[in-house]
Amino acid sequence: MDTAIEERDEVIAEAIVSGRSLRAVRKEFSLTAAELDGVLERLWPVSTEARIRMVKTDLGKLNRLLEVFYSKGLLGDPIAAGIAVKIWERLHELVGLNVQRIDLQITPAQNEPHEFDRIYDAIMRVARGPSAPNGNGSDSVAGDGGDQEGSPPPLADGDDGELH
Repeated sequence: MDTAIEERDEVIAEAIVSGRSLRAVRKEFSLTAAELDGVLERLWPVSTEARIRMVKTDLGKLNRLLEVFYSKGLLGDPIAAGIAVKIWERLHELVGLNVQRIDLQITPAQNEPHEFDRIYDAIMRVARGPSAPNGNGSDSVAGDGGDQEGSPPPLADGDDGELH
């Protein structure tokens, strides 16, 4: 990369880090939005590799801090011990150790009839009457339409049971 572009990018980085807005930096350096995006990508790339690099850097810095606060906590400083615990929590967040594990294993219920079997049994009860055995070998359930086992459901007033 051209050293002039690298130097310009460094000056732009200093302007951004000093607190100037991106709009002000664009105007100051006469940049289009695409050019500013290119500068930002070169300065602070956002990629998987860059994120991993950042996490590793942060882990190293946190481990150095942990050494200091952990040793002070062991000597009896309760505030330092509390800070060490917070550092451990942050370390675990960075490496994903604080994520709950969820067991997604699905086990079918035992001895439950399949939906097809229930539909088939309902069709057979309508076709053969409620006293016909269902598809899984057991008799139909009492109370599924008739007052007594094997009796048809009651007729409505004026219904003689014949199809018209």
